[in-house]
Amino acid sequence: MNPILKTSLFTSIIVTALFVVLLYPLVLIDTLKIYDLILVSLSVFPGFFIMSFIYYLDEQDKEPLWLLAIAFILGGVNLLLDINVLDYLLSANTIENYFLNAGMEALTVSLTEEILKFLVVILIIYPNKHFDEPFDGIVYSVFVGMGFATIENLTFVLQGSASLAVLRMVTAVPAHFVFAVIMGYYLGKAKSRKKAQLGYILLSILIPVIIHALYDFFLFIELVKGVWIVGIITLVLALFIAKKSIQEHMEASPFKK
Repeated sequence: MNPILKTSLFTSIIVTALFVVLLYPLVLIDTLKIYDLILVSLSVFPGFFIMSFIYYLDEQDKEPLWLLAIAFILGGVNLLLDINVLDYLLSANTIENYFLNAGMEALTVSLTEEILKFLVVILIIYPNKHFDEPFDGIVYSVFVGMGFATIENLTFVLQGSASLAVLRMVTAVPAHFVFAVIMGYYLGKAKSRKKAQLGYILLSILIPVIIHALYDFFLFIELVKGVWIVGIITLVLALFIAKKSIQEHMEASPFKK
């Protein structure tokens, strides 16, 4: 096994175990069952693994853990804002055509979620002195995205949607990872290329919104059997783009020896 993958797996198992231990008192007061803790561990593990993997990939100039923790926490807090904003916007949607309605819902969800994540990175992380190489854009964006995805998944488990939470482990969490990598890719470009900074910042929100909306749109169209496969294909293609983006920024590191 690749050393980075091996270390990431070990780290994420430890962090997941510690997280579950923190929740164990809820079992003692009969708020949660042991079965719930198993589901909780399954729901948070993918996010912890992805964050560990990205952290260990950043071999040249690692980011401070305190700033990564802030990125993760603010990503999770974003979920609360996202729920309230989406409730308002989706309730205001009066489109009757099934496909137009699905398109509007997909666009609304993607715009809201990606803008909220973007604001955390651009307002809190981007100006920080530790954001000093292109790959940092990907690292911080992924931590914000995984904060959002992990807490969202945890919410589904605690609300009793166990099957949905497990399904989201292999769909929504990787999707948020992809959106975050692409956002971070362009923010990394913006940070290192001052003359084209505004253009790259605009792309850092525009491209993730488009990919997110396409992905959601094909999942929302339940009347057309099998069309969800197109959504999965969209995700796979986006994963390929994300991989190339990571490789490019790792090669472009000014700290590379």
